[in-house]
Amino acid sequence: MFNYPITLPQLKIKNFTVIPGAELHTSKMGNGELWHILALGLNNKFTPPNQPNFLINNKSENIDSLSSRLFESGAFVSLTHPEWNGMALPDTLKVQEVHAIEIYNHSCSIECDRGSGVAVLDQILNQGKEINIIATDDSHFHINDAFGGWVMVKSDSNSKEAILEALKNGHYYSSQGPDFKNIKVQNGRLEVSCSPIEKIIVSGYGSASIYRDKSAMETAVFNLSLLPQKKWLRVTIIDKDGNRAWTNPIYDY
Repeated sequence: MFNYPITLPQLKIKNFTVIPGAELHTSKMGNGELWHILALGLNNKFTPPNQPNFLINNKSENIDSLSSRLFESGAFVSLTHPEWNGMALPDTLKVQEVHAIEIYNHSCSIECDRGSGVAVLDQILNQGKEINIIATDDSHFHINDAFGGWVMVKSDSNSKEAILEALKNGHYYSSQGPDFKNIKVQNGRLEVSCSPIEKIIVSGYGSASIYRDKSAMETAVFNLSLLPQKKWLRVTIIDKDGNRAWTNPIYDY
């Protein structure tokens, strides 16, 4: 069994919260590629998987075991860059304990145009599995790949514990730049308010979607009867530069 230390930085910066995290790897997905899984809120008692390098290891821990251990340790757990490493729906269904999947990975987008997670996400949702999303930089700093994707968290305080709890509860949205100000679902209507954007898209089960297209738009109201199968919906906003922001999926509306 190969182990390696997890080093947790003891950084205290006024008004800035550091949350220890890591991208862990284990073998292997259906296409033979390594699994990559992100955990925020790691503690130094967590035992890493038996995957000391990027070579496929048929004796390494399976993904469901690893994700479950991370979940039980109190971490916020996400599947990473699904388009980049060719993650398919059968792969995701092997993972029972996971909070989110990346809908956007900035480094993968600008390095190889494989930064999206939309197709895999919607297949997961159509299967009836509930999962949230995140946008990330995944910066490696070989190129200018920072500040391209992030999450905006709604939290009562800036403490590590409060932010992690908000993430686990889905109290955040993902963005490349635009901002959501409010989302309200009531009496068969969806109300959206946001920073000035050019398009709002409401996506639902299967191929269902409705949209509004207007320059410098900041509010819109949608009739949800136009999404006939009321299983889930999610909202995307797009600004004049093509930058997007995404809500987490909304269920039972």
